[in-house]
Amino acid sequence: MPLAIRGTRRRPLHLLEVDLRWPPESFLRWKLEGLAARGLRVTVASRSILDPGAQLRGVELVALPQRGTARKLTPAVHRDALALLLRAPGRFVRLLRAVRRASSPYRRRYGGTPGLLSLYLPLARMRPDVVHIEWNHAAALYLPLYAVWGCPVVLSCHGSELSADPHLPGYESYAEVLRQALGAARVVHCVSESLRALALERGAAEASLRVIYQGVDATVFAPGPPHPRGKEGPLKVISVGWPRWIKGFEWALQVLRLLLDDGVPAQLELLGFTSEPDPGREAEGERLRHTVADLGLQEHVRLRGAVSSAEVARRLRDSDVLLLPSLDEGLPTVVLEAMASALPVVATDCGGVSEAVRDRREGFLVKPRDAAAMAGAMAALWRDPALRERMGRAGRRLASTHFTLQRQLEELTALYAEVARG
Repeated sequence: MPLAIRGTRRRPLHLLEVDLRWPPESFLRWKLEGLAARGLRVTVASRSILDPGAQLRGVELVALPQRGTARKLTPAVHRDALALLLRAPGRFVRLLRAVRRASSPYRRRYGGTPGLLSLYLPLARMRPDVVHIEWNHAAALYLPLYAVWGCPVVLSCHGSELSADPHLPGYESYAEVLRQALGAARVVHCVSESLRALALERGAAEASLRVIYQGVDATVFAPGPPHPRGKEGPLKVISVGWPRWIKGFEWALQVLRLLLDDGVPAQLELLGFTSEPDPGREAEGERLRHTVADLGLQEHVRLRGAVSSAEVARRLRDSDVLLLPSLDEGLPTVVLEAMASALPVVATDCGGVSEAVRDRREGFLVKPRDAAAMAGAMAALWRDPALRERMGRAGRRLASTHFTLQRQLEELTALYAEVARG
């Protein structure tokens, strides 16, 4: 039965997701399509449309102007503003106040009053039942609209935007606005208990905090046919993620060098070197390529681009171990995908990783930046195929019972219904 709200007539609950890229990352695509299948009306408003022809089942796309495209009020903005004024004068007044309330750094960055008005206006005209903002940087930008929408706002905390970015030089204004955005949200959704504790420190009200773990489809991420290699074959290692400094991939390369020097034949496949224009990721990717050459790993490392979730599932099935060398995390979806694929995990004990991987049960947990400890764990898995299999089975059991996509969708659906009623 479709999830509906009461009014003069029953209608599907309208969820607005703000400032996702299009198409979204796989874990968000699963969420949005799953909620639409459960009867919600789902709308995504995006400034970053990479593929206008991409479609998600049951999900509507609304295009927002990109940053810097509006330095003066265009006829279209005048027309839309007049329509809002005539239809909902109170909301129009709140919109003008919202533009004036935007902090000075954001006003400068997004084109002053013309830029912010052109960005905010399409969102101010919408009347969702619940607004969900997945990314903390987006929450800081759209904080002035909380009062314009007049409906509950759910703000998610996934990882480094909450933990690391507020400490970066030049992000002082973001840190302050983030605190306000956390405090103003009806619900602050965290993907791990570790992020819940951090969100409380950053300014979220304790009553607003909810932990809902990510989920994966255990029918898509499933074990492949057994391929016991023992010590006679190479250890096939896989890492997945965008090339960002916080992912710690340089330590994965050091681990590989240590394994080879110790006589362990190993191969590393790193997925996620996206072709999207992003100077930070491009610079990090180039640095990693130079590190591969400096360590003499050209014959042992494959740096791959971003691939579909189906291809990630296939590559996981063909690997022996997932290596996660991150410096900080929320609860990375790839860890859950690997566990569902019956793949043992060697990961740094940071963020919420230990809430899914128990040391020496589903894999090994080591301190961040400890390449020697990671290499030791990998060597143990290469020398003991039975240990790999045992840890893989344990991970599969945990992922297919506690970290399912169905459980995640049920909890999110209940959350949206609860806040919409409130």
